[in-house]
Amino acid sequence: MDDAVSDKYRDSKWGASKLGAIAIFKRFSEAELIKLYALGKFIVIQPQCHAVIEGEPSRGLYLILDGTANVYKTDPSTQSLARLAVLESGSHFGELSLFDTAPRSATVSAETTVQCFLLEANDFANYLETMGENLQLRFYKTCSEELVVRLRNLNSDYISSQNILWRYAFRHEN
Repeated sequence: MDDAVSDKYRDSKWGASKLGAIAIFKRFSEAELIKLYALGKFIVIQPQCHAVIEGEPSRGLYLILDGTANVYKTDPSTQSLARLAVLESGSHFGELSLFDTAPRSATVSAETTVQCFLLEANDFANYLETMGENLQLRFYKTCSEELVVRLRNLNSDYISSQNILWRYAFRHEN
C-alpha cells in the first residue's frame, strides 16, 4: 500500500464508519467501533488469489477496503465453481465465522488487487467478552434480527424458485 492509502485505512474514525455500515455492528457506538477497528489487521490479496477457500477452517470477518473480489460455490453435481456474487469496496464476507468454527461455505477470489481489513474471530470473541454484557446483548440482538431477515428472504426466494420450476415443468411444447 502506498502511504496515502495506508493513512486513510489507519484512520480509526474512517474504519469505524466502515465497520458501522455492516448490519451486525449497527448498534455499536463509534467508540466501540474504533476499539474494534484497532483489533484488525490489513492484508492485500493479489488478483486471482484466494482470500478464503470453501471447506477450509474459518478465520474471521473480511471487510473490502478497495478492490473487487468474486464469491464462488462448488456445484456438488459437477464440482465446478459457480459465481454467486461480486464484492466491491465496503462489502464484507466471513461474518459467520464470528459465531462458529464451521468450514468456509464459499471461495472468495480477488479479481483486482484487494485491500482488506481482517478481524480475526478469536480477537472478536475476546473483545466482546471484555466489553461486557451490554454490548454482547446489543450485538446478539442485532444478529438475531439480521438472521430473521435472511431467513425470510430465503423463504421468499424458495417460493419464487419453486413457482418458476413448476411453470417450466408443466410447459407443453407445440
